[in-house]
Amino acid sequence: MRRLLLLAVCASCARSAPAPIPATADTVDLVIAGTTDVHGWLRGWDYFGNVADTTRGLARVATMVDSIRGANPDRVVVVDAGDDLQGTPITAIALRDSLGANPIIAAMNTLRYDAAVIGNHEFNYGLGYLNRAISQASFPFLAANVYFPDGRHAYTPWVMLARRGVHVAVVGGTTPGAMLWDRDKLRGRVEVRDIVPSVRVAVEEARQRGANVVVVVLHSGLNEPASYDTVATELPSENVSARVAREVPGIDVIVYGHTHKELADTTIGTTLLTQPRNWAGSLSVTRLQVVRAPGGWIVVRRRGGVLRARGRPEQESVVAAIAQAHERTVEYTRAPIGTTTAAWRADSARVVDTPIIDFVLEVQRRVSGADLASTSAFNLNARFGPGAITMGDVARLYPYDNNVLRAVRISGRQLREYLEQSAKYFRQSVPADSLIDPAIPGFNFDIVSGADYVIDLSQPIGSRITSLSRNGRAIADTDSFTLALNDYRQNGGGGYAMLRGAPLVYDQQQVIRQLLIDEVQRRGTLRPEDYFARNWRLAPDSMAGVAYRAMRRLPFDRPETPARTTP
Repeated sequence: MRRLLLLAVCASCARSAPAPIPATADTVDLVIAGTTDVHGWLRGWDYFGNVADTTRGLARVATMVDSIRGANPDRVVVVDAGDDLQGTPITAIALRDSLGANPIIAAMNTLRYDAAVIGNHEFNYGLGYLNRAISQASFPFLAANVYFPDGRHAYTPWVMLARRGVHVAVVGGTTPGAMLWDRDKLRGRVEVRDIVPSVRVAVEEARQRGANVVVVVLHSGLNEPASYDTVATELPSENVSARVAREVPGIDVIVYGHTHKELADTTIGTTLLTQPRNWAGSLSVTRLQVVRAPGGWIVVRRRGGVLRARGRPEQESVVAAIAQAHERTVEYTRAPIGTTTAAWRADSARVVDTPIIDFVLEVQRRVSGADLASTSAFNLNARFGPGAITMGDVARLYPYDNNVLRAVRISGRQLREYLEQSAKYFRQSVPADSLIDPAIPGFNFDIVSGADYVIDLSQPIGSRITSLSRNGRAIADTDSFTLALNDYRQNGGGGYAMLRGAPLVYDQQQVIRQLLIDEVQRRGTLRPEDYFARNWRLAPDSMAGVAYRAMRRLPFDRPETPARTTP
């Protein structure tokens, strides 16, 4: 089915021949420049490791935008497809100083965006924080499919711009998955509805009001499967950019994001789609040739591409705009909070049991008093020691500074289903070098402590948990346990629909990253043996090494240093 879907999409991506341009016609060459999923990567600086990074950063993107504007005066539109306000320690500093100037917005103002879309991570810190950030922006934040309970638009659905006499409408939409992942912050306040009908209405309005060119900017993937069960959650899919191109007439360009991929351009019907690289790693650049016709301006040619940020100089005005926030963030992340004599590594944490992940699990379990705990290995580059443990080390281990600790009551059957869902990270009957399913983000592979289990990769998907016990006794479907986890997973994020309806037994609104910091400070010196208990493994035994090598081939999850705990 999946293969047929991909073939259908590819067939629809065939380009039509460009229309001939009359020699006497007036033409305007427009440029649509786009970013997405910046996630606080403003400078070429890795706050987690506190080292320079020459591959990304909004300051580098700004240099490219300045060059494009200089070469195309009054013909450039700059947009962003969302997820800017959360992600790196500088966004945590912005949250801590939320009543002051937001450095992410300051950087975007300096770059002179024309419009940005609200991404799902914009909701992480609540509507109050988001709305304060928006109030500081010199450009509109768009979301045609976000509504107040009374049906009014909560945010601007679209905006009209003028470039050399051509009217360019920019329409925005964001993923409905926010209603699952941040439902406690949104429920009863706003509703994020299906992208497709809302964008259709906005495009029709824009065309009726004289738009010659329509650019749709979406925080929504191309056509990837949703990370949640759309039937159980009753939510529309999160990845519908291809559907929008097929089903909504009148769109010239779609700039999309959310899935942290990159696509220079493809065409569905007459709509060009493009996705720049996340973390300000690239800038999408779409060129439109627009011709004056008897009925008004029309687009006759579309061509997309991407420009990489790697090696570009940083734009000085962006660097200056965020200088104070940058300095405060470096000081914060370099601050030592404890020490260890051991070397703790997460580079193989998804294929073997590791002390650094057990550290997270045990803190969650002890604080909540739960029988079991679960977490993901979010960052395979996370490590402690030997030597000082810093704030940046803990932030790299647990990058989500908005996740709070909860615990639910589950049955033995739900536990087995939970572990089977996690095991889908590994594919079935494929060559060894492609064992990891690239469609499943690594942060959706969960590790559980408090129970002993085996993931047998020789078995079919859905039947891989071949041994499951607790305290030496096999777990029955009717057994009952409490499970500590973060609020994203407790809400069913990542496809863990089996937790839907599980009774909530612990919720003190404690931020998990802060609990980890507190634990390091309380202990002073961390020892692996205080946390580590080997309770899970892959089978057959040879598969751990195979899985590790396959994982290292994925650019998104590749550890930055050679493995020190290779199985």
